[in-house]
Amino acid sequence: MAAALIAALVSGNAHSQGQQGSGSPYSAYGFGDLAGTAQSVQAMMGGVGIAMADPFGVSSANPASYPYLSHTSFEAGIVVRNIAYDSETISSRGRNTRMQGLSLGVPFAKGHWGLALGVNPVSTVSYKITEVIPVEGGNASLVYSGNGGLNRAYLGAGCMLWQQNDSVNRGGKLSVGANLNYVFGAVQQSRKAYYPSGNGYYNAAVTHSLVVRSPMGSVGLQYAGDLIGLHRARHRMAARKERLRDRDARSEMEWLNAGRDPKDRRKVRIPRSDGDALRFRLGFSAELPAKLAARSSTLATNFLVGSTGVEFPRDTSTFIDGARGTLEMPVLLGAGFAVYNSHWTVALEHRRRDWSQLRVNAEGFEQGNSLNSGASYAVGASFRPSGKERGNFFTGAAYRMGVRYADDYITVNGTDLSQIGMSFGLSLPVMGSSTRSRINIGAELGERGTTSDGLLRERYADLYIGITITPDLREQWFKKRRLE
Repeated sequence: MAAALIAALVSGNAHSQGQQGSGSPYSAYGFGDLAGTAQSVQAMMGGVGIAMADPFGVSSANPASYPYLSHTSFEAGIVVRNIAYDSETISSRGRNTRMQGLSLGVPFAKGHWGLALGVNPVSTVSYKITEVIPVEGGNASLVYSGNGGLNRAYLGAGCMLWQQNDSVNRGGKLSVGANLNYVFGAVQQSRKAYYPSGNGYYNAAVTHSLVVRSPMGSVGLQYAGDLIGLHRARHRMAARKERLRDRDARSEMEWLNAGRDPKDRRKVRIPRSDGDALRFRLGFSAELPAKLAARSSTLATNFLVGSTGVEFPRDTSTFIDGARGTLEMPVLLGAGFAVYNSHWTVALEHRRRDWSQLRVNAEGFEQGNSLNSGASYAVGASFRPSGKERGNFFTGAAYRMGVRYADDYITVNGTDLSQIGMSFGLSLPVMGSSTRSRINIGAELGERGTTSDGLLRERYADLYIGITITPDLREQWFKKRRLE
C-alpha cells in the first residue's frame, strides 16, 4: 500500500489535501516519521545526547547522565514544522505542530544519584493522498490516509559508580543508568475507493489499526575525565599572561622610542581568566530488544455516499477485532564523545538500529519489506560566554548549533532515503539571578528524499520552542533538612 501511495503522489493525478496532508507521505512506511530527540536543547545541537550531561536538563538518550543533575529541572517543548515536498511533476506545502515531550529530573544522594521521568513521541503518522484514475463511466478517486503514532513514557535512574575527584574537580567519573520505558499508541491506515454512481460500482474501504502497549528498557554508560587538568591549565595560562605582558612592555618601549603619544598606543590584551580545565566524556547507550504486545483490527466494507456526503455502510467483507499479536523490536545502539570546559562543548555521536530485523506478527497489518538498517551521525556545539558565572542576559545565554545526517530506515521503490539537517538556536536565561530557568528557541533546516527515480523530496523548516524550569537556587528540593 505504501509504495502505491508514493506512486500516486508523484503522478500528475494525485494531490495532498486536508489537515492530515500536513504530514509526510513517507510516514506511510513502518511506524511513521521517527521523532528523534526529546527536548529542544538537544534538537538545537543536531540531536546529540549520548555523551551529554546537562546539570539543568534531562538527556533521556543516556540515563547515565542523570547523576550530573545539579537542580530539579522540568522541561517541555513543541516543534512547528513547515514542509514543502515536490517531485518532477507536482509540489505542495503543509504545516503541523507537535509536542516534543515533558521531562522531570531530580538529583539526590549528594550528586551520586539522579532520577528522571517523562513522556515523548516516538513516531508520527500523518498523510492523506488522493489519486484520480479513469474507469468505465468516469473517474474513480483512491484515497490513502493514515494517522497516529507511538509514544514513550519513561522512568529512569542513574548512579555514579566511581569517581576520583579532588576539591577542584580533577579526575575521572564513571556513571551508569537505566530507563524503564512504556511504549504506547496506535497506527491507523485507511484505503478508500470512490467510484462514479450509476455504473454498478460499489465504493470500498479498508481500515487497519495497530495498537501497541508494552514495556521495554534502555541502559547507558558514561565516563568523564581530564584532557587538560585544572592545575596544568592554570600553569599554561599564567605562562601565556607572562608572555603577553613581556610583549606589551616591548611594544610600549618601541612606541616611546619612536616619540609617539602613549595615549594612542593600543595595549596588548591580557586574558582575565586564570585557566580552565579541558575535559572529555565518553557515552554508550542501548535500547534493548523487546517483544511488544500489540492488538490488530481490520475492517473492510462497501458503502454508499448520500446526497449530503455522509457515508452509509452497505455490507462488511472482513472484520478482525483486536487480534493479539507482537512486535519484535531490534536493538538500538549508540556511542558519543564530547570535549568541554566551563564555556563550551563540542560533541559527536552515532546511532544505529537494523529495522530489517523488525517482525510484526499481527493479523491484518501490512509490514512489507521496505525497512532497512537506519543510522544517524550528528555533531553539536554550545557556547556560554559567562561559563559557570551568572552573567547578564546575553553572556548568560547558551548559543547552540549542530549538523546531522541520517540513513533513513525506509526504502522506497528500491531507493534508500537519506536525510540531512542543520540546526541552531539559543537558551535565554529567565530570572538568572535566582534560578537556572531558560527559554529555548531554535530552528532546523533540512531535507529528505530525492526527485529522481520517481520519488519525492521533502524540505522542511522546524521551529523549536521549549522551556526549562528550575527552583530558586536557594531552595533545595527533595533534600532532607537536618533542622526545621
